[in-house]
Parts: sequence; C-alpha cells; structure tokens
Amino acid sequence: MIEKYAINFQYLPKNSARPLDDGQTIECESDNNGFMLVPNVGDFVQLIKANDDDAEMSGKVKSRLFTYIGKYCSVNIVVEETDDDWGKLIKE
Repeated sequence: MIEKYAINFQYLPKNSARPLDDGQTIECESDNNGFMLVPNVGDFVQLIKANDDDAEMSGKVKSRLFTYIGKYCSVNIVVEETDDDWGKLIKE
C-alpha cells in the first residue's frame, strides 16, 4: 500500500506547449485505508498562497502522471489556464 504522496502542481498558460517549470509541491499521506483525494482530469483546481514560497494558480486539470517508487508515489498534475467563469463554479 502507498503510504506517502508528493503532489506537484504545474501551471500551463493558454497557448503554451509545456507547463511552467516552477510549481507547488504538497506532501501528504493516505488515510488508514489507503485513500488519497487527488484531482482528476477535468476538475477545477485553485491553489491559494499560504506563505510566500507557495505558488498560486487556478485552472482545469489537463493531465496527471503517477510515478511509484516503493511505498512512495509522486503525482504530477498539470493545471491548464481556462476561460471558464469561476463565478459560476460556487456561490459564496
């Protein structure tokens, strides 16, 4: 069972062929049943800065790449810029 995860979010600006090199890595662990909530392709994602070292981005998940090394899993998620109206996603 995978025990530790590192989720790396990379931003893909509109009309770019590749995502930006810098991103935001979040270390996390699964629950006792091995469950880990990871955004799926097509999901909307918003990363809000918690401190100065964090990246800030919002968009739609374009791709996910899972790399497994023993009981460790690295997940790379590409977040693509979108023209969707974010005001229609949630009513606050």
